Amino acid sequence: MSRGLNPTRGFLNQFLERQGHWMLASHGAVKVFGFAAVVAVTRLVTESDYGLYAYAMGLVASAVPFMGFGAFQAFVRFSALAPSQSVKFELHRYALGWGLLGSVSLSLLVSMLAPTICRDLPDSAPVLSVLAWVIASTFIMEHTKGLARSLHLNKMSAQIDLTFASLLVVGTFFGTRAFGINGYALAVVLSPFLASVPFMIRLGVHRMARGGDGSRMSGMEGFWSYGLHTAVGAMFAQGFFAVDIFLLGRLWVESPDDLAVYRVAWLIPLATHVLPGAVAATDFVRNAGMSEDAKGIRSYILGYWKTFGLVSLVALSVVAALAPWLLSIFGPAYPRGTELMHVMLVGALGAHLLRIPLGNLLSALGRAQWNTWTNACVLVLAGIGCAWRIPSHGLLGAAQVMAVMLWINGFISLALVLRHMRLTTRGSL
Repeated sequence: MSRGLNPTRGFLNQFLERQGHWMLASHGAVKVFGFAAVVAVTRLVTESDYGLYAYAMGLVASAVPFMGFGAFQAFVRFSALAPSQSVKFELHRYALGWGLLGSVSLSLLVSMLAPTICRDLPDSAPVLSVLAWVIASTFIMEHTKGLARSLHLNKMSAQIDLTFASLLVVGTFFGTRAFGINGYALAVVLSPFLASVPFMIRLGVHRMARGGDGSRMSGMEGFWSYGLHTAVGAMFAQGFFAVDIFLLGRLWVESPDDLAVYRVAWLIPLATHVLPGAVAATDFVRNAGMSEDAKGIRSYILGYWKTFGLVSLVALSVVAALAPWLLSIFGPAYPRGTELMHVMLVGALGAHLLRIPLGNLLSALGRAQWNTWTNACVLVLAGIGCAWRIPSHGLLGAAQVMAVMLWINGFISLALVLRHMRLTTRGSL
């Protein structure tokens, strides 16, 4: 029998049964609270200071997915394939030990190289040296959430996100008032770690952390290969959202103020990614188990489009209508980014319908290497496009290129999912 959706119960009912409403609420809270934190920061510091933070964060964000050299990503997928709980816990110990070592090493390297990395905007180097440690703290939080999801505790995973979002807002307010933009960077770094600690204790992570040399990971030979492909692909994906900021800083922007306006215009369209992101996170473990079920894959995609695809279209239309008012919340200078935001929302629709759900589906189906090459190609094309459009069209040119590339990325992901389905069908004959 196919593992596809039961048509009598519907896509939404099964989503709710998997505690998807908790995941959606938590992802939404992270975005809303993150939005509130940015509003607080833009009200408490100058546009120039926030521009320096945006530049530094854009750079470090490209390294965050590489945390642990793929240990976290591999654990989430392979835990769904583990033949027993003991093997699942063995995977956890193995991934946590090596992943934490890799994450701390990468944070240290980025922090030490901050002056070199930020040579175009040297005033952003102190901020980057602090933000570099978000790589290690995010790994701890994501691994803890992954362990909860592997145990089918989506609600607990959501609670970790809710705790993180709350700590971020509180830390942002007090940190920024006390230490300026560096205080905000410190809040961004500490919040993921502090949010994880109580749930690590509840899950008994501190008791599981010893041992775990991977000796019992029978059938998990592709662990590191999958993890590295996923990490590199995710790094390329994050690099995609940093390449426009980087090239604007080199080719066009004379003041950090322009970078601040551009980054804030991106902020709300990116925040809407919470919807497809929450669905993908909820269903990842489940989808990993239907890699050989072409009918189930097809049913899942159609079910997603008929429900959350329609919701995305309506939601993005409402956000577009409210764009001037939403941008004014950040300050009187930001509504001039309204046209940029409208362009970015067009690109966000492509991310909602294609890029995010299908890209995550490919990873769940074990096609991490396909995502890696797709993200690499899209990053290169985005860089070429930005280098072509930015000198003549500035901020608007960068926004147009990024919007188009989100759709292109999505259509490539669709083609690759269809290819996987054909290979699966052919192999079962």
